[in-house]
Amino acid sequence: MRSLAVVLSVLCTSCISMSEPRMTPAGSACAVGDPMVETMLFLGMARPGGSVSRFEFKQFVETEVAPRWKEGFTILEGQGLWLSEQRGITEREPSRVLVRFHDGSVDASAGVEAIRDAYIRTFEQDAVLRTDRTTCADF
Repeated sequence: MRSLAVVLSVLCTSCISMSEPRMTPAGSACAVGDPMVETMLFLGMARPGGSVSRFEFKQFVETEVAPRWKEGFTILEGQGLWLSEQRGITEREPSRVLVRFHDGSVDASAGVEAIRDAYIRTFEQDAVLRTDRTTCADF
């Protein structure tokens, strides 16, 4: 899983990986919409002794994500690929990506970190990749 984070961070050159709440939207004007921060969390579905079931993931979303992100979010299903240094092969792992647009405040970042920490703890993950980037959004 840690290798997945390295691969994704290299591929995501327009993103900024961060673990400290410090990003705020750009002060420049948007042609359309308002300045916002787009945060993505990459969640691996493999865990020691098996995988995270659809039911377990749904429960996690209901108890950890939805209460913190009441304004809305998106869940994408994906397939992560990463090089296993131990086995010398490219591993494949089902994954989910949570996407949220927010104001970039310390409180918003703390909510993201709480979800990230809960996922690592609940499903015995080595890491959860977080990316943040400033953007313009219009709803």
